[in-house]
Amino acid sequence: MKTNPFTSKEFTSIWSKHFNHSKLPISFKFAEGISFVKNKYLPLYVNTGKNLTNGLSYRLNENENDYKNKVFFIYDIPEYINQSNLETGSLKLKSVKQYKGYLANLENYSDLQNYIADNFSSRSRKAFKKYIKKLEEGFNINYKMYYGNNITKEQYDFIFDNFNRLFKKRYTEKQINNHFLTKKKWNYLKELCYPMILSKKASLFVIFDEDTPINISVNYMASNIVFGALTVFNTDYSKFNLGFIDIMKHLEWCIENNFQTFDFSKGDFEYKKRWSNKAYSFDYHILYDSNSVISSSIASFLSIYFKLKQYLRDKNIHEVFHRVLFNLKGKKNKSKNKIKSIKLIPPKQ
Repeated sequence: MKTNPFTSKEFTSIWSKHFNHSKLPISFKFAEGISFVKNKYLPLYVNTGKNLTNGLSYRLNENENDYKNKVFFIYDIPEYINQSNLETGSLKLKSVKQYKGYLANLENYSDLQNYIADNFSSRSRKAFKKYIKKLEEGFNINYKMYYGNNITKEQYDFIFDNFNRLFKKRYTEKQINNHFLTKKKWNYLKELCYPMILSKKASLFVIFDEDTPINISVNYMASNIVFGALTVFNTDYSKFNLGFIDIMKHLEWCIENNFQTFDFSKGDFEYKKRWSNKAYSFDYHILYDSNSVISSSIASFLSIYFKLKQYLRDKNIHEVFHRVLFNLKGKKNKSKNKIKSIKLIPPKQ
């Protein structure tokens, strides 16, 4: 993958600041296009960013062997991103399937309507047009994709403050815990996205009602791929199907700006199945020195552990876990969580 946002200087340095005491990532000659952080006790190296990436790729160098006596664990390898020469010498691979992923391949489409015509019935197409018409007739709606230097820090802070409020509201209503609502993760995300947007490695899509954000999406950007990462909308507008409108506007922008793929990323959700035209799996890669007993043992343990974890996920145990975690943290009074109009003065868009 060209210009992978998850191996960029901005991503690795800010992730390291928040989660690795600002230590420099470790690179190895045998694996190009990826860096690692070392486990404190074991000869185990995990990709920089760990599970906060949305898609990694790498290439093995057959002429190097600095993998000796080590294990390398890599999260989130999309099945559709081809990997070449995945084993060399005593270096072996255990690949463990994890989350399902979905994407929209837009390569052969000249506009959004062509894509919709290929993937939806005439009844659905009419419904989508009604969603947009109803929203735009009822409110003063405008759409904005922030990508590059078309956003000020003041605008960014205003949008992210709204993002945080909407995110808290949404997951309180769902009574499900979301790890990005921890202070540590949210501070990381807020610090990360602004420099990534300026360098065109991320984007921020916002639907405004007047000057108030009612739908906000964070995306990461590769050379021809948009990775949808986080989306939230104000549930007070639920009857207007903001989720579908958000997707349509994303796909339209991708086609108009020559991005061939919109990746809905991990998560087996019905809306992703409906809007995608390709399903794939996220794999975890475990590279290890097969001549080392310790490395082989660690690799086998990791493989068994993540296979078991996926089995429990397939049984929806993770949903129970997130609900229990939410309840343990304490339910807040819904009236206290109701989001009113934000009293900040919005910056000019």
